Amino acid sequence: MNKKIWSILAAGAVMATMLGGCAATEQKSENGEETKNNEEPVTITFWSQSADEAGNEAYNYLIDQFEAENPDVKVNFVPIPGDQSKAKYDVAIQSGTTPDCGGVTQYWMTDFIVQDALMPLDNYISKWDEKDGIIDMVNESIKGMAPDGEVYALGQVITLPVTWYNTGIYGQHNIAAPENWDDVLKAVELTTDKDNGVYGFSLRGGAGNSQQFEQMMYQYSGITEMFDENGNSTVNDPLHVEFLEKFASIYNVYTPESDITNGYTEMVSAFDSGSAAAIFHNLGSYGQHRDTLGVGNFAGLTALKSVKGNSILVSNGANCLAVFNNSEHPEEAFRFISFLAGHEGSSYFSEYIGQIPCSSYALQDDWINEAQPVQEMADALLNDETEMATLPINVVGYYDLHNNVLTEGFQEVLLGQLSAQDYLDNWASEMTRLNQEYNEYLESLK
Repeated sequence: MNKKIWSILAAGAVMATMLGGCAATEQKSENGEETKNNEEPVTITFWSQSADEAGNEAYNYLIDQFEAENPDVKVNFVPIPGDQSKAKYDVAIQSGTTPDCGGVTQYWMTDFIVQDALMPLDNYISKWDEKDGIIDMVNESIKGMAPDGEVYALGQVITLPVTWYNTGIYGQHNIAAPENWDDVLKAVELTTDKDNGVYGFSLRGGAGNSQQFEQMMYQYSGITEMFDENGNSTVNDPLHVEFLEKFASIYNVYTPESDITNGYTEMVSAFDSGSAAAIFHNLGSYGQHRDTLGVGNFAGLTALKSVKGNSILVSNGANCLAVFNNSEHPEEAFRFISFLAGHEGSSYFSEYIGQIPCSSYALQDDWINEAQPVQEMADALLNDETEMATLPINVVGYYDLHNNVLTEGFQEVLLGQLSAQDYLDNWASEMTRLNQEYNEYLESLK
């Protein structure tokens, strides 16, 4: 940490002590006044929402750094696997046992806010020396999650979609980097070599399938609005039906049959082993590809052109850091999450796991320029002309719809048991209903 941040954090530690954040014993000074010493550090609990080996290692390092610079605070780190974290948070909110602070996926936030689980951070942010480093489009997106327009979290890293392809396999077939989804699907056909155990694509047919496809189809269509002027979902736009029909046709022809149950792990493993020439995921798997395939042996397509000719970033939100309302040490909790979200913390974490930091200061660090897809995403985020399509993650019920309803239907489309039109019509109907209910809720608050 530089001297400026050292001094700020040290000043924060002194202020926390003055406010009574730490336990202490009292002694008489030479002039008879009472003084405090032998301070005991405050302990705060932090949950991560998507625990894995790399993320845990990065958090442990950052916690050591934070505690060294803030001796008045101890951090109890609780890593929670991604497939368990939403349910664990739900139980904790209902039972009043939430941590002081934690990682919160952005599309959970509205649900948590309406349950009064999160603490508004505007007052803390206004005094934060790195508030000017917050990327505007990320901050506005987070702010849009709250019915009252306040900010309830700090963005840590942003998850944006990438089509990863194996440069060696593409080179063997003299395939140039695809410019649009039609190019990708053509390459999928050309790179399939079943005799040698290579498929052109591995898709996510199991948990999370509809969430990934949602990003694909808006990237394909170039549509940036999630609802039309009448409040109806654009999910079943004819361009989306067209794309789902094209995409479903590659299953079990240019992909393994086993893809029907693929989760994230299986899909990424297929790509990293060389048995799949391409996959669609996001920057979150960059670090794993880098460590297994090696730099130069893969590349990412971050800005495919839509059928309309525009290129957009389709975001399902950022991974955020929040303070929970039941925390007995909110000042210390905010000090910790702002350390993680600030320049030094977010840059280290993002580089370690291979992600895009939400700090504009971190986006200008040297390591960004050394990673092709990360650099392209960083440039896009800092470009005022970038178009962003943010999925309707602020609508209460959005996450549960994907998690509990849409997965099976997507599998039925892949298997030819349900038409693309019927599937997207059902999806659009549910999203329109949820959006209407959410708007009615907002009206009730006025």
